[in-house]
Amino acid sequence: MDINLIVNELVRYSKVNFDIENADLIYFRNIILGELNLVSFKEVEVDINKIDSFKNPDYFSDVLSEYLKENTTLSDNEIERKITKIYGFLTPRPSTVISKFNSIHENKSDEEALNYLYDLSIKNDYVKKSKIDKNLLWTSNYPDKNIEVSINLSKPEKNNKDIAKLLVKPKAGDIKYPSCLLCKENLGYYGRDDHPARENIRTIPLKLANETWYLQYSPYGYFNMHCIVFKDSHTNMVINESTFKKLLSFVDDFPYFFIGSNADLPIVGGSILNHEHYQGGEHRLPIMHAKPKREYKLPDNHSSKLYLLDWYNSTLLIEGENKEDIVDIATKILTKWRNYDDPINDILSHSEDVAHSTVTPCVKKDGNVYSLYLILRNNRCNEKYPDGIFHAHPEYHHIKHEGIGIIEAMGLFILPARLVRQTNQIKNCLENELSDTEIKAKYSDFDDLFINMIHQLAQNYNKETIDSDIREYINNVCRNILKNTAVFKDDEKGNKGIDTFINSIKF
Repeated sequence: MDINLIVNELVRYSKVNFDIENADLIYFRNIILGELNLVSFKEVEVDINKIDSFKNPDYFSDVLSEYLKENTTLSDNEIERKITKIYGFLTPRPSTVISKFNSIHENKSDEEALNYLYDLSIKNDYVKKSKIDKNLLWTSNYPDKNIEVSINLSKPEKNNKDIAKLLVKPKAGDIKYPSCLLCKENLGYYGRDDHPARENIRTIPLKLANETWYLQYSPYGYFNMHCIVFKDSHTNMVINESTFKKLLSFVDDFPYFFIGSNADLPIVGGSILNHEHYQGGEHRLPIMHAKPKREYKLPDNHSSKLYLLDWYNSTLLIEGENKEDIVDIATKILTKWRNYDDPINDILSHSEDVAHSTVTPCVKKDGNVYSLYLILRNNRCNEKYPDGIFHAHPEYHHIKHEGIGIIEAMGLFILPARLVRQTNQIKNCLENELSDTEIKAKYSDFDDLFINMIHQLAQNYNKETIDSDIREYINNVCRNILKNTAVFKDDEKGNKGIDTFINSIKF
């Protein structure tokens, strides 16, 4: 390995992608040499066309990792942090990135500004684009209400009980810095074994409803340009009137993106509940293609429209051009829902002093029209459903047992990487006609749910169609999970229940 060539190539890559001036090339080259502990160097001619064609820095990550493994005693985690540190040095300073982003936003468009930050985040290896591209993604083929399914090869499963623990304040001696992965203090952070390096992250400060927030991209995005918008201070997730104002404020500045918030309670919320944040991006999620099921008549003092959406879970849609009117309607719905009981539909707002009801909100803007989606959520558990009455029911946990957050509630399922291995094992069981005993002996993590899945697929087994058959099975499981999350089911009792709820609100 010619390390001199690699350094020269990396300098060229940085000049092209990070706007490094000629006068600064020696400076940045010496930083690289110092991080690699190189005491000698010579300039080597590089293949400019090759380097300029790189869309991401994977090549450099691979060769630098190989070099550091062969020439140092650094652990794998230390090598990863070392390479991130190099990318962080080469990336323009945060103030420079902010200035350029704002200039593009003000003088060109929000789309071009967002694209600038996204491209930079790929080029400096913060967004792991090549890994994202390896995820499996498909769309169902239902007559209506299609869903999208992704097997995310880089996302570990998280347990709802572990997520809930994040809401418990740590003891004074246990407080770490930064407090979590979303805190503004991650900017330039060197990292440690239990916290990834963040020297290469770049964030953009925003003003949402007179509060300071920041925009960044997700390292392992679930869809195109998956962004995270997080609050300046480390405070727990909350859904209230201010939430709606901030979401609407964001799409005023960035109508190219949608923006939404996970709910503020475990099970029905996301994986990070101890730092208020939103998620958004360029993608249009499946729920955004759903049609209204019926309209609710609002008093004449409201200019907006209120619909029940024809979707799997209980979703209300508020549409209009007046932000204040939309916020007023949404706040009244939320306020009523927080304390609303409907025992006939298993809906109880509280268990003693423990709150169960909240909403998952999301906003998009088309022209002058705002669309605010409100998914009614409840996280109550009982003896039959200890993981959540309106959570994925136990018969579906072999496919998905994590909480159903905003992305999945709106129709894009993020399934665990283990399913790639397990579906290949299922195909092996079917092809070799293994008995239940043989299956359990060969695959220790195959419980009765997987055995039942294999039995169902065996009924019409065809080696030529088994891949699509498995996908269709997974599609149906995901669709049924969405139905599980509906607080008002799509039946006579549920339809009457949601109408009664809406009619009880004093708009």
